[in-house]
Amino acid sequence: MSSRNENLAKNTLLFAIGNLGSKLLQVILVPYYTRCMTDAQFGTADLLTSIVTLLMPIFSLTIYEAVFRYAMEKDYDKQAVFSSGIVVSVIGAAVLCLGAGVVSLIHPVEYIWLVVAYSVAGFMRSLFSQFTRAVDKTFLFTIDNVLLTFFVFVFNITFLSGLKLGVTGYMLGYTLANVVSCVFLFIFLGKQYRRFSTKNITSKLMKEMLMFAIPLIPNSICWWISSFIDRLVITSVEGEAANGIYAAAHKIPSLLTMVVTIFFQAWQISANQEFAKKDITDFYTEIHSFLFSTVTLISSVLILLCKPITSVFLGKDFYSAWELIPLMLFGMTCFSFAMFLGSIYSANKKTTMALVTNLVAVVISLSVNILLVAYFKTGVIGSAIALCCSYLAFWITRVFDTARIVKIHYPTVKVIFVMVTLLADALIYTFVDNAVIVYPFAVCTTIIIAVLFWKDYISLVKFGLSLIKKFVKRS
Repeated sequence: MSSRNENLAKNTLLFAIGNLGSKLLQVILVPYYTRCMTDAQFGTADLLTSIVTLLMPIFSLTIYEAVFRYAMEKDYDKQAVFSSGIVVSVIGAAVLCLGAGVVSLIHPVEYIWLVVAYSVAGFMRSLFSQFTRAVDKTFLFTIDNVLLTFFVFVFNITFLSGLKLGVTGYMLGYTLANVVSCVFLFIFLGKQYRRFSTKNITSKLMKEMLMFAIPLIPNSICWWISSFIDRLVITSVEGEAANGIYAAAHKIPSLLTMVVTIFFQAWQISANQEFAKKDITDFYTEIHSFLFSTVTLISSVLILLCKPITSVFLGKDFYSAWELIPLMLFGMTCFSFAMFLGSIYSANKKTTMALVTNLVAVVISLSVNILLVAYFKTGVIGSAIALCCSYLAFWITRVFDTARIVKIHYPTVKVIFVMVTLLADALIYTFVDNAVIVYPFAVCTTIIIAVLFWKDYISLVKFGLSLIKKFVKRS
């Protein structure tokens, strides 16, 4: 494999070290939350967190995405990029606080200031974190993630178990952990980067960054709508307790997205650095092949083991959530491939089409949720089906659209066969109440995927061993 593959592997490893603790903690804390809070409280906390993810891109103008993209460019002054991001973020925070104040005067809303605090702390940390990653301070990024993990754990234990604050404690824990992270990054970024000055900001740079970032706002809103529609419909039709079950089920596919997210942090850097080169098509094709084979195998294994995993992580009160997990895993598999293709929009600085493809997913999610949950009264399983349909359409739309920019060479027959088999596995596991059929089919699906892509797995193992040998020799 080439040196750029080595760089991608090294970055993935470094980001894994930085993120693995926080990602694992998110999974480990799920059984803790489901035991410290009632299903209604857990559902409320999940709704509030969803609202935060909506407010962050709107009031920050997703400027943190532009900070990451432009701070990597050699032709742009990094201090100016950082200062521009700070200005936009501070203005956004002020507008959000003002809006919350007006709403509170008109009609007091429970948890509103906790939502505001979490939102501001969240997008400020995103700004600092993205800039840290862009200026190649990977070690600092890693330490910060470890620190964030530690304080999330400490604050959650303190507020939920110690002070018994419930939903309030949940929100406070994550807010304060983000604040600590911001302070840490600001202190240790280095004088050459953390110096803030409006003199560095030019109207040309600000305009370019905003033109890149602003199209991502409706894009992020579409993400939010797509992920929030199911929760809204479930809460409206089935109640908060049902939403709590659905939210808990969503945590298991996070085992898959945890791995993929770590990879994407490294992949974004490689995609941006390599995009202008002539052989970018071969690079995308090679990486897509390894991503597809790895993600489908992990997904099939998680489907096979979803019942024992649910029992261990969610407990008996949330055990019924296992019925949703196979379909969610298939949906998140499609979502992972769509996210990979989304890096093409960012690297090419053409973010508008990212919105269009998201709109497709949103329309399908809304339509299927209303049809199944509200009209046919299928319950939470209807939302799991809607998630599957929307993310499948999302991925397929991006496959055709991104071909205009980078023509990735797909093994079409193999891809279709694997995805159809994986979908059949998820459907059988969910709807067939016969262990004699379910488990052999799930095992066969995993074996089939492993056999089809055994060359990829061997190449990955050899590549990993070669990196270890090089590291040992240098040491």
